[in-house]
Order: sequence, then structure tokens, then C-alpha cells
Amino acid sequence: MSFNMKTNFSLYCALLVALMGAPALGISVEIAWMGSVRAGYPTVFICSSSCFSNCIYTWNFEDRTINGSTLTWTPDGRDDTVELKCTVLDRKTGESISTTTVLDIIKNPVSVQTSPSNTVPSVNQSLSLVCKGAASGDPQGPSELIWFKDGAKLTLHENMQLLQNNFTLHFNPLLPSNVGFYHCEAFLPTLQTRVLSSGYLLSVDPWHVTISGPDSVFVGKMSQFTCLTSCKLNVECTVRWQYRGGFPTGTYFSVHANQLKWTPSIPGTFQNFTCIAENAAAGRSAEATKMVEVKGIPISGSEVMKLGGLFSLILIVELLTIFDF
Repeated sequence: MSFNMKTNFSLYCALLVALMGAPALGISVEIAWMGSVRAGYPTVFICSSSCFSNCIYTWNFEDRTINGSTLTWTPDGRDDTVELKCTVLDRKTGESISTTTVLDIIKNPVSVQTSPSNTVPSVNQSLSLVCKGAASGDPQGPSELIWFKDGAKLTLHENMQLLQNNFTLHFNPLLPSNVGFYHCEAFLPTLQTRVLSSGYLLSVDPWHVTISGPDSVFVGKMSQFTCLTSCKLNVECTVRWQYRGGFPTGTYFSVHANQLKWTPSIPGTFQNFTCIAENAAAGRSAEATKMVEVKGIPISGSEVMKLGGLFSLILIVELLTIFDF
């Protein structure tokens, strides 16, 4: 009985090691960290491997490359998820291996917003940005508050001033040169940490959205629609589609970013396509809707002959099926 227990235990350990990814040959790598990853708060990531000497560790994320087995990173709140990759190179053997993990970023309660919140930035008009949530993020309140524009400490110009103990950044008037990505940073005494807010993309250009494509489509024929935006896709805005009144019915349907392809199947119907361009950080969005009519296929003489041959083929196949030829 004891022999069987030892044997089973050995098999269990071997299976556990295999499932954990320990290789029989070569090197392995994994990424570890403590707690949740929160925007505005630093998190320490550790890349560990079975490579013990002469090893080079490299981190890749958000188009950045950093060397070392330990990474301390503070998410800026722009993204909800971030891919974090660690690569280990064994300089002795030349072998390298990588692992990638997808981080879910918890939104920061501290954020930059317009005040009032429904304000639309306009050139030559006054505008106020507030660092919201910094005062309530710590019982003692922030000891200092710093503003950043495009990742650098903000330099005040003649049309700008800080109000309410630096909690409000006021523009009077707002100029095109003030366009950029703004953060506020506060030091919270109780937590003994600096908190970087989620950002706000300040833009003054109005967005225009249109949908290109036919107003009428035909059953069985593929048509393409493109959402055209004045904002730069995947930089200033992202695009999503809505189908108000019902999802498109057809034999083919695909959406890739701002392009939509559809092959309808029911004539005499109407389909609404709505394209929405938005930027969550800036609190901005614009949309356009296109109504498309689905018509039957216009049949010419040659098409009648083709369809007639097709129907004959279908009939022959059905007869063969019925009579089990």
C-alpha cells in the first residue's frame, strides 16, 4: 500500500510540474505581481525564470522596452487592458523565451474633467479643467498637486492660471496651442504615495462622422460601408457600430474597425447602420446613421438563363436525394 502511495505521489508531482510549465530542457519564464493593477498607482512586476546566470531580461509594453528582471510601472489610465511581455535571453546558450500576460487596469478614482462636466471646449472661450477625486482620495487630502501636459510638467502661459489650491486649471481664453493630454498628480500623505490621475485629451476641433456606401443594396450581393471620421482613428478616437432597429439579416456579415461588409438576404426591408466615434478620456463622441434599402436582384436575360440552369441543377440534386440514386 505504501509503495502505491509513493508511486501515485511521484506521478502527481511529475504531472503538477508539467502543468506548471517546467520544461525538461531549456528555460521557462513567468510574470508575477502582488494585488490589483490600478491606474495612477505603482505596481512592481517580477519576471522569474529557470535561467540562473548570464541572463538578460527585457520588458515590452505600450511600445516601450525596459531591461531588468523587475519592473515598477504606474499605468496612466488611458487603457483598460495592457499586454505585458517579458523575454529572457540566456547569453550562454543563445536561447530565449517570452511570456505575455494581459493586465486588467482598474480605473483611477482621480481624473481630469471639464467643469462643468458637459462643457465642450471651444477656441477663444474660457475653460476649466479640474482634478476630480484627489481631495477625497486621502483622509488628510493631497499635500501638493501637479499638472502635466503630454507627459511633461505643465508650463503656465499668459492665458492659464491655477485656482482652488491648484485643483483647477483655468484657460482664458482657450487657444489651439493648449490642445494635449492632461494629467494631475497628487501626493497622498496617508498612503505615502503619489497618485497619477486618469487623463483627459483636450481637443478643440469638432468631429464629423459620415458613412460611405450605397443607399440601396441587392439580395445576394455584397456591399461595403465605411465610417469616415475627422478624428484620427485609434489615436484621437475609436469607432464602433450599432444596428438600431435590429441586427442585419443576410448570408454574410463582417465588421473590421471602420469597415462593414454585408450580403443581405431579405428584399423589401430597411437596415440602419450607426457609426459612433468616441474618446472616453476626453468625454467626446459623434455619430452618423445611414438607412439602407434592400431590393431584389435585377435579373437580365443572361442572368435568367444562369438562374434557370442553377434551379435545374438544384432540382436534379433533390430528385437524386429523394429516389436515393
